[in-house]
Amino acid sequence: MPYKIDGALPPELLTEVEPGTNLLVSGPAMSGKRQLLLKLLARGESEGEGSVVVTSRNPAADVVDAYQDVRPSDGHDFLRIIDCVGDATEVEGARVHGVSSPGDLTGIGIEFSEIAREAEEADLGRVRVGFDSLSPLLMYVDLQRLFRFLHVFTSQIQSRDWLGLFAIDPDSHDQQEVNTISQLFDGMVEIRLADGGGREARVRGVTDAPTDWVALD
Repeated sequence: MPYKIDGALPPELLTEVEPGTNLLVSGPAMSGKRQLLLKLLARGESEGEGSVVVTSRNPAADVVDAYQDVRPSDGHDFLRIIDCVGDATEVEGARVHGVSSPGDLTGIGIEFSEIAREAEEADLGRVRVGFDSLSPLLMYVDLQRLFRFLHVFTSQIQSRDWLGLFAIDPDSHDQQEVNTISQLFDGMVEIRLADGGGREARVRGVTDAPTDWVALD
């Protein structure tokens, strides 16, 4: 059964994606990538799906606060945070798995495996995974190492029939880095700041052809 994303994205862009899909959410700073990522995650709660957020920019408490703003009132109660920047081990509304830094790729992988075990114990077969963001990781590790890590990480999401959503700021990297990372994903949601104000988005890779730019606001 596809993962529904209507309501998080304009319907003319995309309304659902197949299980095991990994999407790159690409946009510049201040474009609302994190809010869109969290909306796409929270959309699954009313379908009984769980949510996982790997945060490499904001501490877990901030992520949970932002997530609570967009989650439905009748949502599932499985929210896990892999926190690469904060010291919190407990946050109301979520279970936090701490990692020493955004460069601790081994730690992120270990905690993700633990969360997968928790989901299995909870008999939760459908989970959405958000990674906010890949950009800080490239400040800690080289592109080749990050590529290998993401290859394994996205493959785990695919093999479990989960949904993966990974944010990146293309302005923080050269085009070759973005192109290399993009190879690992089934498609991309691109966000841009419109000339007249507001935001626009389009989808590539999981549609028959790239969509037109559509207003998000």
